[in-house]
Amino acid sequence: MKFREIVDSPCGIRYCFDSLELQSGFARKSLLESPMSISKDEIEQKYASLKVFVDLVENNKSLVQNVQFKLQGLRDILGTLQSLEDGNLLDDIELFEIKHLALLGDDIKRMFVAARVNEDGSACLNIEWVKYDLDRVIQILDPEGLRIGTFYVYDAYSMELRKLRKEYEVDGDNDELREKIENEEDRIKTVLCNLLRPYSDNLTKLLHSLAQLDIIIAKAFQMKKGEFIIPGVSEKTILKGMFHPQIQSILAETGKEFQKVDFSYEIGIPSTIIGANMGGKTVVLKTLTLCQYLFQFGFAIPASEGEMMVFDEIYFCIGDEQSQNKGLSSFAAEMLRINNVLERVEHGGKVLSLIDEPARTTNPIEGRALVCSLLKMIYGKSNLSLVLTTHYNVDNGGRCWRVKGLVEGAKGISGLKMDYSLLQTENNEVPHEAINIATELGISELWLEEAKKYLDKTK
Repeated sequence: MKFREIVDSPCGIRYCFDSLELQSGFARKSLLESPMSISKDEIEQKYASLKVFVDLVENNKSLVQNVQFKLQGLRDILGTLQSLEDGNLLDDIELFEIKHLALLGDDIKRMFVAARVNEDGSACLNIEWVKYDLDRVIQILDPEGLRIGTFYVYDAYSMELRKLRKEYEVDGDNDELREKIENEEDRIKTVLCNLLRPYSDNLTKLLHSLAQLDIIIAKAFQMKKGEFIIPGVSEKTILKGMFHPQIQSILAETGKEFQKVDFSYEIGIPSTIIGANMGGKTVVLKTLTLCQYLFQFGFAIPASEGEMMVFDEIYFCIGDEQSQNKGLSSFAAEMLRINNVLERVEHGGKVLSLIDEPARTTNPIEGRALVCSLLKMIYGKSNLSLVLTTHYNVDNGGRCWRVKGLVEGAKGISGLKMDYSLLQTENNEVPHEAINIATELGISELWLEEAKKYLDKTK
């Protein structure tokens, strides 16, 4: 799975992506094309790099900001480098692009060395970096040693070229001289391309490394600004003080605070979240999904403390699953998607599935039966973690979490306020709080009185 496949997930990861202070379009493209890490070692390595840069942001912010300024000059020249490797003759603009890249890499390397971060900068980046022969590339494209970010076929390349150009200055209308100059320039470009070709692979690696540098610095600033944390890599998931940054930002604009919550789950034991509508169940599910994606793409996560499991596949089922193109109803599309998760589990991959109120669009008797049977069927699966929300009273063989719900407080029309914290419970019955919540919303008293009378009759 690549980042671009999940960037518009309804969990809200687009907000985190857009808030990254990336300096180059190529870094943005590289992040979108990056694959999800499914290896514990790879995730730990990414976090080791992130920790180094978070430390740099804290202790040498000016260095990091100066590097960011330099990275604004990073351009996608993969096409040029491929053309070089393929043996094509490059024009002046393409040779300029290579010179600019080499000088950029060398300048940033010098900045790290001057700051005594590390002799060669490699420990600081913890990614492929400076075993590339930038000096030789720069010598080839900057024969006069001026380190100026421009390129043309310099007189220093050829005494013959210098001679022809001087003659042309005197006789500017001489077409034969002009042709000789162009032929000599092409000859020199051929020589330059032949000299540069052995470095095409290292230049490509340098380009990708600078993009990764841009990305990791942006992640470090995001972690500091958002007060995110780097979780441990574990065989279970425990998150404390978890929050959704986008919703937190929206609430802050109206002077409200996001109530952070704690949650945990593990392999083989399904977790069910129950609670009244408007109780925050869906927000919890979105936040869990967001944290998992961020974790497996090497971002810090929005929580106070945490340790997390690594999964091969992540499935997030939420909202209207209707597919008009396939002629499927919401219910049918949802059932097929959940069934796809079950099939993937049978194939042996380690799967995390997060499902928001499954079977809610069918009648409640069959809906409850489908949810209860799903929980029973997947209990003990050694390669599946399932977290689902529901408004059904379910027989749950796993863990059940209940939104604390309406409690006494200063807020609210009737002196009640919503507490979104999650409590583990042995009682799987969904709390009956719809009338109270409707009252808090200021819904018609006549309507609610009639609803209460109806409830009294059905008891």
